[in-house]
Amino acid sequence: MLYSPYITKSIRLFSQSAQLRTAQLTLFTKDTCQLCTNARTILEETLASEELKGKEIDLKVIDIMDPANEKWFDVYCYDVPVLHVDRSNQPKPVKFMHYFHHDKLLQEFLKEEIN
Repeated sequence: MLYSPYITKSIRLFSQSAQLRTAQLTLFTKDTCQLCTNARTILEETLASEELKGKEIDLKVIDIMDPANEKWFDVYCYDVPVLHVDRSNQPKPVKFMHYFHHDKLLQEFLKEEIN
């Protein structure tokens, strides 16, 4: 399942089994970035993996080249792709930058929120 990297949007990936909230993901990317394309493919393959069935994961994609996202361009213009993994019980997001690895992403996504 591929999504356009050019549009800022939110999507929800989930199965019909019990929903366990894991994280809010925010992917910072841009059109002319081959590293972003590769990272996005790895991210999408990881999100589609069997291990994540039953997990509710929200993904927001932000194109830093969109003028509406100037704030994020200023922060990440030389660092994309960047993935923020936010949970309500952690003060700062976990960040993945530049190169994404399936095993490391999966390990992070499988962590549960501790209330």
